[in-house]
Amino acid sequence: MLASDSAVEHRGQVYYSAEKTMQLIKGMPIGVLLSGDAAINNKAFIDVLKDFGAANRNGNVAFDKTNYTVEAVVMRLRDYLRSMAPMQVAKLRSTLIIAGYSSRSDTPEVWNLVFDSSEGVSVNQIWSPTEYGICWEGSGECLHRLMSDEFHMDGSNAPSNPTLVTPGMPLHDAVALTRFLMDATIGYVRFRVDLQPKTVGGPVDLAVITRHEGFRWVQRKKLTHSTGFGAR
Repeated sequence: MLASDSAVEHRGQVYYSAEKTMQLIKGMPIGVLLSGDAAINNKAFIDVLKDFGAANRNGNVAFDKTNYTVEAVVMRLRDYLRSMAPMQVAKLRSTLIIAGYSSRSDTPEVWNLVFDSSEGVSVNQIWSPTEYGICWEGSGECLHRLMSDEFHMDGSNAPSNPTLVTPGMPLHDAVALTRFLMDATIGYVRFRVDLQPKTVGGPVDLAVITRHEGFRWVQRKKLTHSTGFGAR
């Protein structure tokens, strides 16, 4: 599962209609989620990711969809982003979460690309194909509180780590859990008076990635036309 809100801050302005989740390369069961800065080289970051996906879908550099690994896709994306503009990339404060299936794997894996001044773009594997769990980026205080529950039914206060997902969890329940976690985070930020500006909010985009059906949208905001004004 991949899910994101629609809030993004750029040059002091918070927008609530940003795209932050997408299929990385069409035809491949791999998705990407963006957290952090909205633009790179004066271009929307999500459009940069779309450019990468288009460039690697067809032609001589396209991945063989019958023989690829998620790691290879992640490393190529890292090199692509590093090559854009080293000075600009060094200033970014963004994280990408990439999740999906390698061509010969029955279970998914999760990686991240972290932009920092020391490495430029660093790569980490969050979950291997033999692991599972919940991970997030951005405003995570609410989820940290949920995932480090200190309440016990026996009245003790020893720290615990509640298990919310299992390998055999039905897909519909995974969707419901993801929606709950998103709604909880958005509500937490909304009602915290001391959290300003409100950089979490807007519609939730939610996608599921499975071995055979690939990347599918569960819910996605639509581009609507409600006024006579245009912008680009």
